[in-house]
Amino acid sequence: MNARLRVVVPVVVLVALAAMPFTLGAYPLGVLTTGLAYGLMAASLAFLTGHAGLPSLGHAAFLGAGAYTAGLTAKHLSANAGVQLVLAVLAGVLFALVTGWFAVRTRGFFFLMFTLAIGEIAVQAATRSSRVTGGDNGLADIPATTLFGLEDAMPYVVVFHWWALLVVAAGFGVLVALRRGPLGAAIAGARENEARMAALGYSVHRVRLAAVVIAGAVCAAGGALIEQKDAFVAPTHLDVGVSVLLLVMVLLGGRGSLAGPVLAAVALIFVRELTSSALGESWLLVEGGLFVLCVYLLPQGLAGLWRKRARPA
Repeated sequence: MNARLRVVVPVVVLVALAAMPFTLGAYPLGVLTTGLAYGLMAASLAFLTGHAGLPSLGHAAFLGAGAYTAGLTAKHLSANAGVQLVLAVLAGVLFALVTGWFAVRTRGFFFLMFTLAIGEIAVQAATRSSRVTGGDNGLADIPATTLFGLEDAMPYVVVFHWWALLVVAAGFGVLVALRRGPLGAAIAGARENEARMAALGYSVHRVRLAAVVIAGAVCAAGGALIEQKDAFVAPTHLDVGVSVLLLVMVLLGGRGSLAGPVLAAVALIFVRELTSSALGESWLLVEGGLFVLCVYLLPQGLAGLWRKRARPA
């Protein structure tokens, strides 16, 4: 039964999400699309934090790498969504290779602090490189992304939702496949016992670097979606607060799960939109209260609740 659920549930969810443009208005549909993009980035952080055992406070730097690359590509090279996405993912891979090469040589608390420093450096680089990034004002006047001509036949928000759903599903599928494959087993082995993996002939540094690169590439894809939707990106997208928000999504969804953080991300984005318009910055108090309640009532996150329901009697 569980094997069937693993096939049926994702298909049902995808169909339901694809049908949302026929049931939701433009505004809630846009919020859902944003939530899915953040869900993909949260899933990439869950892969890094939960599966690889590498907690990060600078994950938003990968978001920024993808978003800025997509925006600059739109301004100077191509408005095509596919071109922007490919270049954004490549930028995420390159950034992850450079920063990860140093990061994986640290452990635990030092890895956490290293990622925090990388995130702050990325924010400062985006802020000070005003000729390229627009500085504090952000990268504006970005041409609208073209979606293979489909936006001429249907409302843009609808076509973009389907595009984002396709990217999120593909990125999520990559994470699931890699986690279940030989590389995923090696990454988990490096998390559990470095000495044993080294004795088996694995390079622990390379295995961990692979985890950082995978997470960075997928997060960059999510960042590209954020830029394509809003046609804007600023240093605030790279801020440590965004990294913390992604980490909260992971913890609420379940650190050992990939689907849980996606669900938590969509829920949190909707809560933010509903409360921020009425409460302003005070919505953070609501978010914090929900986080405390979930940690107390659901210590294993939303994924833990699903496991309890799916567990045979």
